[in-house]
Amino acid sequence: MLITTEGIVLRQRKIANNRRIIVIFTRNYGKISVGTGMNERGKSKAALALRPFTYAEYEIFKNRGYYNLNGATVRQSYYSVGEDIDRFLTASRMIEYLDSTLEEEQVRQGEFDLTIEFFDALTRARQNYSTIFYAFLVKSLRMNGVMPEIGRCVDCGKPVEQIKAEQGRVRSFSVSAGGILCDNCVIQEKSAGETLIFSPDFDIVDVLAYFVDHPLSVFERIGLKPAVEAELRQILSEYLRFYLDVNLPEQDINL
Repeated sequence: MLITTEGIVLRQRKIANNRRIIVIFTRNYGKISVGTGMNERGKSKAALALRPFTYAEYEIFKNRGYYNLNGATVRQSYYSVGEDIDRFLTASRMIEYLDSTLEEEQVRQGEFDLTIEFFDALTRARQNYSTIFYAFLVKSLRMNGVMPEIGRCVDCGKPVEQIKAEQGRVRSFSVSAGGILCDNCVIQEKSAGETLIFSPDFDIVDVLAYFVDHPLSVFERIGLKPAVEAELRQILSEYLRFYLDVNLPEQDINL
């Protein structure tokens, strides 16, 4: 059966007889592993579609769970991503994240659209690359069903508006509990031995909510302060490891 779908290459590996396996994140079929005898270094337009950071339409032969690439037409080449080392590292980390979290043949159209939105924003931006990346991650958490609770205390249910009225701002975030904590519940969590509690110097509720509520294009023009970005990276790193078993880089991608 012939199928046609949009997609973007996550990775590839060589196999026997000058063939290779291309792992493609597709709009209609999720992440799939596709066999091909085409070479990405060829001069044809289809060869370009085998390279990373290229958004293309793929014609694929499917037979009992096996996929073979018949041809491809490039829709958008994000070639300029590779011309800037910080932009390239940011894009590579995002692709690695997708490859680690997507399951084979699990359709994720919302996350596919977000991926294209990410590359569009990253290509246009001249700075703030890591802010775009973190905004992408937070939006992805929501799509994966593991978005932190930021509307109320995750333990007692006290609304965030009440917490801010009583405390001035939300001061604590628990990774293992999955969201913000009021000061009273922080004391109880720590007395119970909870260690994955962060007390950021910034308003984590406002930052995460802003990421969720705004398109990635907004972050082409505005970015997090370095100190805020460093704290957020640490919190997201622990959160992703806890809920999705994904590791972020030890250092910030770019500043």
